[in-house]
Amino acid sequence: MKKPRAPSCTPYVVASPLWSRAPARDEHGKPYSDFMVLIPGLKQQSEAGIESCLVKVRDCLQPFENVVVYVDLNIKLSLLWISHKPVPGITKPIVEAILKALPNAKVVGGDFNPEKQTENQQSSNWLLSFSRRLKQSLKLIGRS
Repeated sequence: MKKPRAPSCTPYVVASPLWSRAPARDEHGKPYSDFMVLIPGLKQQSEAGIESCLVKVRDCLQPFENVVVYVDLNIKLSLLWISHKPVPGITKPIVEAILKALPNAKVVGGDFNPEKQTENQQSSNWLLSFSRRLKQSLKLIGRS
């Protein structure tokens, strides 16, 4: 009798560009939502370490199998790409599940990383700064 081994994920392959593999829209033309997660040090892991990461990702995404439509782990870039149906409020629980399974992971974009920004960091954000200046300019234009 064969001894059961750890569940295996998709084999490592050199693939085409992500934009050509990841689905962008569902069968009704509605766009999918997606996000990236940086997994520091993944590239330096052994094959067993990478397989362990794949199993953790698969296990933490299992509860979302009816929502997640595509997952891609780019080992060379240490990036995890997830595309999912645009269900309101679903991104945060998916991100939380990934961060629980992979505590050193960082979400690229969005406001899902656990560290809180200080007020100085927020004020240095150029988009917030631009937004404030635009509002002030519109108020001045409205007064004249």
